[in-house]
Amino acid sequence: MRDDEIERLRTQIKLLQRRLRQEALPVTGLSLSGFRVLAAVARTPEDAQPSRLAERLTMSGPNVSAALRELAAGGLIVRAKDPDDARKVRIVLTAAGQEMIDRSRHERDSWLGQAIAALLDDDEQQMLRAAGDLMQRLAGYQPSTPPTTP
Repeated sequence: MRDDEIERLRTQIKLLQRRLRQEALPVTGLSLSGFRVLAAVARTPEDAQPSRLAERLTMSGPNVSAALRELAAGGLIVRAKDPDDARKVRIVLTAAGQEMIDRSRHERDSWLGQAIAALLDDDEQQMLRAAGDLMQRLAGYQPSTPPTTP
């Protein structure tokens, strides 16, 4: 693919990602930072420690701490001692936190399903399934040598 085609594809993917995020928001009574942290805990429950969440989300420690306080006050997470290292704290979703994540995913999936059904014919839906498989393969690509930066 040419550079301009790659840039166009990247822009198209970003537009769809942005729209999917919009379809899941707003989550009533929860800040955007709070929801980002909640979603990160749901994605990687085995590695949900405050410092790792901050790193993964490129958020400052104080911002993650504030979001965790908000989530704990709302009954969406609890703090637990790490079973491997009692000095560390793990963040665990409560049933209410998992329900909020599930509801958000359902809202995004519902919007996407409606958009696909309304805008794409059967052949286009098949192409989209194939494109999804290709994007999944691309997401797993690991270059054998690290890219050089100019």
